[in-house]
Order: sequence, then structure tokens, then C-alpha cells
Amino acid sequence: MVKQRLLIAVSLLLLLFCTTVPALAATGRTVVDQLGRRVVLPQKVQRIIPLGGATRFVVYLQAFDLVVGVEAMENRQPPSSGRPYNLAIRSRAERLPIVAEGRQKPVNVEAIMALRPDLLITAEADRAQADLLSRTTGIPVLAIDYGGMGVLKPERVKETLKLLGNVLQREQRANRLIAELTSQQRELERRLTGVKPVPVYVGAVSQRGSHSITSTDADYYPLEVSGAANLAKKLKKTGHAYIDKEQLLVWNPPLILVDAGGAELVRRDLARNHDFFSRLAAVRTNQVYQVLPYNYYHTNLEIALANSGYVAKLLHPKRLRDIDPIKKTDELCRSFVGISCYEQLRREFGGFGPLPLHTSTAHVR
Repeated sequence: MVKQRLLIAVSLLLLLFCTTVPALAATGRTVVDQLGRRVVLPQKVQRIIPLGGATRFVVYLQAFDLVVGVEAMENRQPPSSGRPYNLAIRSRAERLPIVAEGRQKPVNVEAIMALRPDLLITAEADRAQADLLSRTTGIPVLAIDYGGMGVLKPERVKETLKLLGNVLQREQRANRLIAELTSQQRELERRLTGVKPVPVYVGAVSQRGSHSITSTDADYYPLEVSGAANLAKKLKKTGHAYIDKEQLLVWNPPLILVDAGGAELVRRDLARNHDFFSRLAAVRTNQVYQVLPYNYYHTNLEIALANSGYVAKLLHPKRLRDIDPIKKTDELCRSFVGISCYEQLRREFGGFGPLPLHTSTAHVR
């Protein structure tokens, strides 16, 4: 008798579950994230937690008011102009509870669940990690994709903005940013039509930290759109790479760009390797220029675009004589994150301009 009653109870629970789940699904909506996962969301997302660098896109979409918890990256680490989006929301982020450290470290599941978010947004998880996080917390997880570590793929960024604009009901804002990105690309293409590409080497490229002159990138976005011939493409590889110093001597580029995030390491390297630097034509002719670092906990789109304009003017000044790179940087920062940022970048990293590497007077600051 007891067994029969138990079977009846289980049957009733199953019946209730089977009738409730379709009802819940019917009140929600399904989207496909950038890992190809089908994610069921509430009709209106009102409480979110961004993880793994996803906060940047939330700020781009002017949706930080929906955030109920953050990574320690956003409110404990010292604010840096290397992440303009964080400067823009820092005072609000410092009042929110911490649910993870960031940088692919484990999340605090209990802290997340206690905040009852409608949605978790992650920019670093793979498919298995996103699924596990959703199962563990019982909260939908939407995965977005920057295109790779330190890589800027504009078309992928547009897809991200469109997806999140839909999910967070910020479609108008997403469309505006997509139009801005498209406009910036097309304007440079128009102005640089027919130019002869200038051979350029970019060094000290940031990749999970700062590096010296031998750190480069075969897909460095500003060189892709500024009428340059990126010498790193000769490696027949994609993305970030480290080269031998001898290879740089073989290329002996007429112009060198240095990522400001690694400029101090380049100066220290110079102090130890006078002979090497003195053999580089760009050093001898003072054709070494500093660009702003745009990879800091993933890619700052606005700074990458600012670098593109600066490099294009540097290589083809007659085509872009009316462009002021400093004003353009502030315009882009205000457009994407709502604040001016060039002065902060200049104070922290140094701004656009020549990077003196006089081997006869090299010293460490």
C-alpha cells in the first residue's frame, strides 16, 4: 500500500513537472549565443552578472544599471585607463557585491545564486564551462566571444553587440555602435584608397601582461586598416607571436610602433642592448612611435579604433591632415563608454608620439 501511494505521488510530481516546464518555456524566449548554445531567457532580463571580461560590452550598451554583482577586477583592482569602461562605471561597481575574482578564476556559486540574477554573461567560457556554470547555478548563461585573446575582429564584435542589444533590450544603442564601427572602417578605407602600404613593425604588444620589443602581432588591427604592411605577416602565422631579435634586424623596418604598455620594458632592453638597437634603421632615424595599449582584460574597441586613426595619419599624413588623433580618441571614448579618456591614458602610459630610443643616452626611468 505504501509503495502504491509512493508511485502515485511520484506520478503526480512528474505530471506537475511536465505541465510546468512548457509553461515556463512559453513565457521565456530562446536565443543562440556565440558558442552556438540555445539559451532560454525570461522575456525581460532585469538582473545580470557579467563575467570574464563581459562587463565591457555591458557598459558599451549602457546597460550597467542591470548589473547586480561584479568580478573583483571591476572594483578591487586599482582603476586603470587601460580599461576606459571600468573608469566610466567604477563608482557604481565599487558598491556591488563581488562574485568572482576574474581572469578565469573560479566563481563564487553561492554568491551568484544569492543575488538571484536573470542571466549570467561570460566572455571567456567554452561550451562545456558555460553549460556547467548554468547547471551549477540554475541560471541561464549567455556566452559572448571577443574573437580570441587580444584579437579584434570587427564583424564578430558587431555580432556581439547585436546579440547583447537584443538580449538586454538595448537594440537602439547596439545599432548606433555598429553604425559607428562601420563608419570608422569605411572612412579610413575611403581616405586611404590607392596608397602604397608602408612596411611597419609593431612591438611590445601586450599579451597576458607586458612584453618588450620582440612581442608582436600578425593581425594587429590598426595596421590592418591604416595603409600599412605588417611585417609580422611574413611569419606566416596568425595572431600574437614572439620573434627573435635577429629577425627584427633582418626586416630592419623603416618605422616601428611600440605598444605603450611595454614601452618601459623596451627602454630597459635598450639600456642592456645598445648594439642591437643601434643597428635598427628606425631607431637611428627616430622613426619609433608609441601607440596606446588596447588589450587589457580583452580588447578595448574604442582604443583600437583610436590607434587606427593615429597610425593612418602617421603613415599617410596628407590623406588625414584634418584628423586630430587626441580629439578623435576622446570622441571615441565618449561614444563607447561615456567619458573622455586620452588625458588619463597619457598620464598612465604616455600618449601618441615619438618614442626616443637614443642609444647613446639610454637609461632606465
